[in-house]
Amino acid sequence: MLVKAPVTSAHVIMMQRDLAGWLGYGVSHVAHTVVPRVRASGVATCERARDAAGWTHALDFELLPLKEARAEQGLNPLSLLNKRDLATMLRFTEAVLCPGWAPKDKPATPAGFMSARQGRDSATDRLAMLLLALEAREDGSVRMAPGRLPEGYTRSEVTVARLLGCSLDAAVEVLKRLLAMGAVDWDRPERFGQDRLLIPAIRAAYQRARAASSPQPDEASGEVPGSEKEETPSSEAGSCPRCVGDAAHEELVLEGDGWEQLSFEDVPAGATDSACGDQTAGSEASSQVDAGFEGDSVAGLCADPHAAHPPVVTLSASSAGSLDCFSGSAVLGDGPLRERACAGEDRPEITLADPASSGKADPLRGEQQTASPAAGRGSAGRTRVFVRPVAIPDDLKVALAPVAWLWAGLGRESTGKWLARAVRLELVRLRGLVGDERADRRLAERLKRRLDRQGTRPVQNLAGWLLKRGLPQQAECWSTLCDDGIRMDTGGICESCTCRIGDRRGLRTVVAARVTAQHLHLPPGEWRASYESELRATVAYQAAMDLVRRERTAEQQVAFRAAVEEQKAQLALAKAERAAQPCADCGVSGAAGLCMTCTLRRETVAVVEKAVDVAVALRADVDDQQALDALTEQVTQDTWAFVRKAAVPGGCDDPTSRAYAEREVAKRVLETRRGRALERLRESKPAEAEAAHVLRMAMRGMFPTEKNLKRAKKAAAKARARVAEELLGEFLCDLYRARAAAMPQERVPAWNERCAELAVRPLAEDEVATKELVGAP
Repeated sequence: MLVKAPVTSAHVIMMQRDLAGWLGYGVSHVAHTVVPRVRASGVATCERARDAAGWTHALDFELLPLKEARAEQGLNPLSLLNKRDLATMLRFTEAVLCPGWAPKDKPATPAGFMSARQGRDSATDRLAMLLLALEAREDGSVRMAPGRLPEGYTRSEVTVARLLGCSLDAAVEVLKRLLAMGAVDWDRPERFGQDRLLIPAIRAAYQRARAASSPQPDEASGEVPGSEKEETPSSEAGSCPRCVGDAAHEELVLEGDGWEQLSFEDVPAGATDSACGDQTAGSEASSQVDAGFEGDSVAGLCADPHAAHPPVVTLSASSAGSLDCFSGSAVLGDGPLRERACAGEDRPEITLADPASSGKADPLRGEQQTASPAAGRGSAGRTRVFVRPVAIPDDLKVALAPVAWLWAGLGRESTGKWLARAVRLELVRLRGLVGDERADRRLAERLKRRLDRQGTRPVQNLAGWLLKRGLPQQAECWSTLCDDGIRMDTGGICESCTCRIGDRRGLRTVVAARVTAQHLHLPPGEWRASYESELRATVAYQAAMDLVRRERTAEQQVAFRAAVEEQKAQLALAKAERAAQPCADCGVSGAAGLCMTCTLRRETVAVVEKAVDVAVALRADVDDQQALDALTEQVTQDTWAFVRKAAVPGGCDDPTSRAYAEREVAKRVLETRRGRALERLRESKPAEAEAAHVLRMAMRGMFPTEKNLKRAKKAAAKARARVAEELLGEFLCDLYRARAAAMPQERVPAWNERCAELAVRPLAEDEVATKELVGAP
């Protein structure tokens, strides 16, 4: 959909059958599966266009990432797409995925080589093929994923997984299907094995393009049509066999990035714009052979011995035969060096001084030698300095895009590495503020703003400019996300800066209104002076008030810290006093009110009482108080007898270890009795009735399948356990209520007695008045 999007908007209107053809699915699958998934992913919105009968015949997609990128107009690659890029991408995608069509009165569009892949997983295979084709080189080989490989997987499988963003197992299946249909093949398996991929369609397309662009020989005469016949020097004359090339190839391709570099035997023999063109008989360039040897008779022959050509040259009309140039060297007056220049070729030319002007010439000193006439012929007498450009690191290309043209002129690789460390430190700080995905773009926007602020003043020193002006954040308010009045997280205007600017504008408006009210008939010049004087006085007053407020806030903070320290000291003193208190049960000193042994004993007593209550609640009649007390006493004695028989682990019989062992035994007794009580109550009639009711309600309106029965029985078991818990709680409440009723309670005095006591008590107001009259403190 992206390649079919127009340049002016993000809306793509497609027929359902066209989209189905691109994806390899049916129209029904597109309508019921593809469109809902596109909407759920948040990548695009989709509106259906219906005909008069109500059937969907077209889909209107709005690509949200493309819309956002074009609205921001930032460094997003989608915002930089123009009509030419979209047309190229569309043609490429059509060659791979297009279903093909033949409209009336228009040229037909052939189907792509992946159009035969249809049905299940066809969209995944087609997307994988498109991504692999985009990663392919001119010879059809695919750029493989770098790095270490997971155990049990090949590099080709890892490459497909990274391109699709899927798991390795899914990528293995995709690669198997592509290999089975012949869309991809292995690249030189005798060398790399089944580890590198090759796309035969890409290689064949480049071969066809190269063959179409090369001149075709005439079948009758063997000459190139439209070209002049040139004499080919015989081998006896000493012609160079390296200068005779194959006319089928028109350009040299670099080796090392998956391309195959053609040798100099493959350079066209009649190409006068090649590095060897000056060595042919028809070349107009001067010979490298001294003119004293037979003059014109050897002017068209190669030099013997032949000079070795460099591995890579740029084919141009100005080459080895040009004046004052050597074979494969840079042409004088042409700027930068050729590729793979040898070491030392980028050194500046030696400026030669006149010995007469220096007074004393030393031939061993290069700076005092006499310049030759040929030294100034190519460079017009100027000193030429060749500086190799410094490349931007790959991880900083987005962040340093605004200063890329300045970075190339740093001159030293060490300077570039030093500055790259500073840029990475700033990126680390920005990632902590705005996240990893926004940090590079925000830094690039900051550098662009600072460059625009320079105006017509050029940046003379990039290193100093970056460290002092370009990289540092300039927050104009209190916010840590403010940079030049712009929020780094959202990219919008900083609200706090806007508020501050609004406050200043409001202050100037108020001062102007005040001066106008006080001086109604002042001339403009005097009014301006009065306004500035009043504004300065108002700003000075506000600054003084702010200073007083800050001093008051500082005093309050000091007082607050002092109060906090005093409270900490009081808490520490109270903690020390509490720690020094003796045990309330055994009287051991320094036990903080209760020692460890007594604490364990109290916990044991509480646990035993709960265990006794659980046993008594199910067995006793709460209406018979005498029987209840007897049963409680009996169960308590039996429980304590069992608890005190607890064995101390490790054979240590100190009081603390015994108290700990008794508490653990009491906990186990409580859990056992509670579990037995709940088990008995789950079998009671109320629990069974509730479980039957829940089971009946759960199965109402449902088929009695095994899954439904299992779910209903699980709900019934939960209901039975809930009823058992409620019954146990009710029994314990009845037990506690019976015990509370049996305890003697103090008689509550009647209201007439309480009023008589309150009437003779003096009021608080009367006591205060009496103290004021007497003068008591």
